[in-house]
Amino acid sequence: MDALKIKPTANSLEVSLDAETGKFSFVGRSYPENSSGFFKPVMEWAERYAQSPAAKTECMFKLEYFNSASRKCIIELLKILDTIHKNTRSVTIIWNFEEDDENMKETGEEYQNLFNLNFKFSSY
Repeated sequence: MDALKIKPTANSLEVSLDAETGKFSFVGRSYPENSSGFFKPVMEWAERYAQSPAAKTECMFKLEYFNSASRKCIIELLKILDTIHKNTRSVTIIWNFEEDDENMKETGEEYQNLFNLNFKFSSY
């Protein structure tokens, strides 16, 4: 399965998804005009990955900002990762946030409460 890489723009994330290493990353700001269109290839890739995931999956988020439409897509991605975890695979979410960004930290904590995934929080 080929890796998926999406270059960032002023209003969309840098995305890196690598099935071989099981490492995913989402970095930057996410408020594209068409969030579902932006995230469609990500979700399709993740659904294919979930059929034969690596023994360990690590998904790193380093988000500065994301809009409500992106939020829905991130939740859908976390649902896929939660399914992988329920199928006895190791899944770790690394939630990075700026040290003084309480909203982003609380969003990560909210996601931690929604899913049975191992979250690690890190400020920068």
